[in-house]
Amino acid sequence: MFVAQLLAALTSVARLPTFTLNVTVFHVFPNNYGGAPVNMDSADMQGDMFFDLRGVSEPLECAHPTERTAHDCDNPEVVAPNLVIQKVMLEVDNTTGWGEYGRCNVCVNGTDHHGNNSCTNGMYWCDCGSFDGPPVQCPSNVGRVALRDFYGNKSSCHSYGSEPPQLWDCWKDAVVQKTCIEPKTGGYWYSTTSDGYCGDGRWASRDGCSWRVVEQIKRVNKTCSDNSIYSAVEKYGKSCFSTCDGVGPTRNTSSACWIKCFYATVVGPTAGQPGGTVAGMPLEVLEQAWEAPFASDDPTKGGCPSI
Repeated sequence: MFVAQLLAALTSVARLPTFTLNVTVFHVFPNNYGGAPVNMDSADMQGDMFFDLRGVSEPLECAHPTERTAHDCDNPEVVAPNLVIQKVMLEVDNTTGWGEYGRCNVCVNGTDHHGNNSCTNGMYWCDCGSFDGPPVQCPSNVGRVALRDFYGNKSSCHSYGSEPPQLWDCWKDAVVQKTCIEPKTGGYWYSTTSDGYCGDGRWASRDGCSWRVVEQIKRVNKTCSDNSIYSAVEKYGKSCFSTCDGVGPTRNTSSACWIKCFYATVVGPTAGQPGGTVAGMPLEVLEQAWEAPFASDDPTKGGCPSI
């Protein structure tokens, strides 16, 4: 009897795929959503650094929005008041290869800004397919794109019709160059869909299951993480920031002076213009500042408490 029960229990437990890969990722999202990145995008450290560092220019960019750039001005992953950053380890089915990267956003006013204009407000939604064509359903296997491939042959730092090159477009180019193109490793974005989600305990037996969360390593308030990174940048670029209204607790991250000093420090003083040189802080210093909120809870070391 015992042997029969044991065999029945074993056959009821879904098997792990023969080949799996553990991937540590970061993802930014409003704290009212669950911890598993279902229908969300995530990234390795350098990929997430690009997403976050390029967003520092949003106060300037959104003060002069255009149809081309305005989608981030109401993106909840950029502007929500309760943003968190979570570091998680995913286990990925490595037998099917990487799928197409999905552009996953929260639906706002019936659109995800990537072609789906009939989504449900507040829901995460992923689109695949060409930027120029109608969106298609993303595959169930985990999507991945190397930003050196995604952005390596593109440039935003140029005129758009009668619109001259904008600082934020040139800064975006410089940030991706520094964090994801010049380094020979890292700089990946991932997409994990509900169709591929294996649940929270074991791999599901249904077809198409491709990923699960192994460990939710740490979740921190994004304001705490931002303040830690900003303090490291202000320390490195002290002379420039001394010309602005304030630093530390008195910093004004919407100030044009502060934003320009931020990018001058991170990517170099000429990176905001066509043909500018990418320089600034060593990438290793930025990476240390980025990891500090997750490495400890000690604010004197740049740490942030878990939430």
